Amino acid sequence: MLKLRSKHLAVLVLCISLGLAGCKEDKPIGNFPPETHLSLEKINLSGDLRLNSSVYLSWYGTDKDGVVVGYEYSTNQTDWFFTERRDSTFKFPIPPGIDTTDIRFYIRAIDDQDLTDPSPAELTIPLRNSKPTVEIDEESFPADTAFSVITFRWNYGDPDGDQTVIEAYIKANDGDWHELDRSKPMISIRPTDPKATGTVDANVYYNTDIAQPALTIDGLNNGSDNVFYLKVVDFAGTESIVDTSETIFLRAQTSDLLMIGGQPPNVNARYQSLVGAVYPDYDLVDFALDNGQYQPKYWNPTFSLLTELYDKVFFNCDQSLFTHPITGQSALLLEFAAPVLQNYSNKGGKSFITTSFPAGLVPTELSGALPIDSLSLTSGQAVVRNDSFVVGRDANWKNLQPKNLILGLDPFVPSIDAEPIYTAQISTFGAWEGPNVVGAIRKKDGNINQLFFSIELYRFDNDPAALNDVFDYVLNTALNW
Repeated sequence: MLKLRSKHLAVLVLCISLGLAGCKEDKPIGNFPPETHLSLEKINLSGDLRLNSSVYLSWYGTDKDGVVVGYEYSTNQTDWFFTERRDSTFKFPIPPGIDTTDIRFYIRAIDDQDLTDPSPAELTIPLRNSKPTVEIDEESFPADTAFSVITFRWNYGDPDGDQTVIEAYIKANDGDWHELDRSKPMISIRPTDPKATGTVDANVYYNTDIAQPALTIDGLNNGSDNVFYLKVVDFAGTESIVDTSETIFLRAQTSDLLMIGGQPPNVNARYQSLVGAVYPDYDLVDFALDNGQYQPKYWNPTFSLLTELYDKVFFNCDQSLFTHPITGQSALLLEFAAPVLQNYSNKGGKSFITTSFPAGLVPTELSGALPIDSLSLTSGQAVVRNDSFVVGRDANWKNLQPKNLILGLDPFVPSIDAEPIYTAQISTFGAWEGPNVVGAIRKKDGNINQLFFSIELYRFDNDPAALNDVFDYVLNTALNW
């Protein structure tokens, strides 16, 4: 007996029930493959008008008997990649060593029956290799003068993809080009001999890794103006336009004592007089000058590389807040400098610091770097009258007296590794209570390597000879080992 499929049987029953003579079954429509269309049929570009390797393309598919569910694209008709998107931006590779090439792009639709378009849509894409770019970050570049160390950031790019940049180079003035590690976005430059003047070699350091220089370059002008040049090269051998830095004067080192000024010009001048009277040769860096534009934009590595050149550092500052030119953070100069000063001391550097603090300061950022444990947080004020003294612990530390009333004194509790050397004869306003230590030292291997005063020493000059003796003892005896 002939067995009928259910569909055929239904048609036969329908024909009989309707009494339709000659009724016959329609033949099913076959499954047709989809069609694929690109939004562009051709790209008529040549020469410099060719596209770079990043190209936006769009497409669509149709299927007369079904639904398009996806697409496959290829550049060689052998390797196909599936996508459900109808557009995308492609970064096509340009073979190394050539400037122009033509890419064949193929796209084919796939329907819900897994049929693919047997005649994919195709497009010839004329490409050219784009020049890479390089740029010195102007915001990070120092002001017009630098002190032995120049630090700045730089970056590069390429419209064909940053990964196509394979080389980066730096040049100082009329020196040679030297290759940089393009993965290191910050470089610091310091003369190999910071005291030599004229055209010298310089060490280059990457980021904050300053234990050893990464490379040495020639052509640096120590004690004169400098211009730096950067360029990059992509894998096709195409060089970027050279980027040129601003002109910067590089000061040479002249002494083993670095004086850091962090106060108004008249106060810095007082300290210069005090230091110069007993230690005539010193290098001065004024971080407060011109609204702080000469403070380091990167305390580490710039200030680290600077301080390690010196046997001794004298740092005068006060309770003024400074704004960091890169981060916008507001803080005391000592708070910015503290991590560097701590490393400097750990490595055997010798520091002499005098400052005052704002009311209510909790010295969290300073603990460790300075011999401070805490300050009084009680209300009122500690005062030293002009008939009172800060008293040294022995004859080496002369008693000092102010000419005028000193309000808002900042006595401190010394850290456990500190030795007090000065205490203040304190009067109080209000309900102030607290310690009386205003000067302390730390030692390394039995020698003093840090002196800290929480008073502004220049104000204790009622007996100029006594104040002069303190500076003389500190710089020529206590730290002279």
